[in-house]
Amino acid sequence: MMSAQQRILQTASFQTLITASLGLLFLALPISSTAKSIFLVSSVILVLSWPAHREQLRDVFSHGWCKAALFLFFIALIACLWSPALYSERILVLEKYSKLLFLPILAVGFRDENTRKYALNAFLLAMTITALVSIYKYWSVSPFGIDDPGHVFRNHIMTGYMIAFSAYLSLLLAFRQAGRNRLIYGLLFGLFSYQIWFVNTGRTGYVIYLILLILFIVQFFSWRQGLLVLLISCSLLAIIYYEHPGIQTRVEQIVEDLQSYSQNQKDTSVGYRLQFHSFARQLFMHQPYWGNGTGSFTYLFSELKPVPSWDRRLLEPHSFYWLVAAEFGLVGISALLFFFASLLAAAYRLDTMRAMAFAILLPFMAGNLSDSLLFYSGSGYFFILFMALCLGEALGRQKKLQEGANRQA
Repeated sequence: MMSAQQRILQTASFQTLITASLGLLFLALPISSTAKSIFLVSSVILVLSWPAHREQLRDVFSHGWCKAALFLFFIALIACLWSPALYSERILVLEKYSKLLFLPILAVGFRDENTRKYALNAFLLAMTITALVSIYKYWSVSPFGIDDPGHVFRNHIMTGYMIAFSAYLSLLLAFRQAGRNRLIYGLLFGLFSYQIWFVNTGRTGYVIYLILLILFIVQFFSWRQGLLVLLISCSLLAIIYYEHPGIQTRVEQIVEDLQSYSQNQKDTSVGYRLQFHSFARQLFMHQPYWGNGTGSFTYLFSELKPVPSWDRRLLEPHSFYWLVAAEFGLVGISALLFFFASLLAAAYRLDTMRAMAFAILLPFMAGNLSDSLLFYSGSGYFFILFMALCLGEALGRQKKLQEGANRQA
């Protein structure tokens, strides 16, 4: 018979293993897809191996956000039945939605506060390495030609997205800390901000940074203070814009692409996206209620060739909302919006993690307008992991309330 002390030691040891695995998962997330997959599997196995976690996992299924995630995956699964896509294409696309299944499991793993702290700091360590490598590439001269400093371990879009979020996260932690820790997180905020505005080569990083800056001001300042901070921030960014030709070029390119599109010169970066959106809209109008089925977009795009100058495989229309509309119709769009709405409601009920949860959700919802962020592995798992971390706070609070009720009984 195991004594109470032995049970406590066993629980502490098992929790240490889960904390280590989840911390390594967050360390690997921005750096290595292979390592991320390894630690994701190990974390899921550890969470499911502990009886207390399995017991709480059953309770998690009653939460709206969990039901919404499972329902969205179920739609992708059942829509395979009427899809014209090849079997391999249906399985490929279905696998993209399978990450939704990890959300409730990982949320249970993050119910411990120390686990959340270790994971956040592990992620910031990985992003510090990423930012330093990016800056080194920017200032070093490659003998093989110009190397994109915005592309480090991930492509320049995802790197910019994660560094912009890291700037918000370090600013948030600096705001809540004191003494040496505040200085350290403040320096990290400066490092990430420098990378975004002087080294980053993707427009996504600029947009996400601005969204998160405005969100931070709204979250932590009164309207008078917020106006002052916003005025100072806009002044600094205006100076950076006019002094940095790279930013000017990327912004002007968007304007030129839109002008070209209006003049029927559609084969530009922005023009291609708009053509993809248009084709997805046509597919949606063809089957507006249940959609054309899982994997149908990539199959029909290759069959019908709506954009003759595009000769590469296209998995999605560079908009997750249009992808869901084309493949799952109004039912799918309703399920996706319910998923996001349930997460927003859950985020509002959080305490310490509320600000971060909104910082994950709002830019992600906006980003899916022009990119299928939930569809792809890097951005999709980034979202799932951080939402699980935030939601873990509510599960930890629920666990403490249950333990208190049991002691009173």
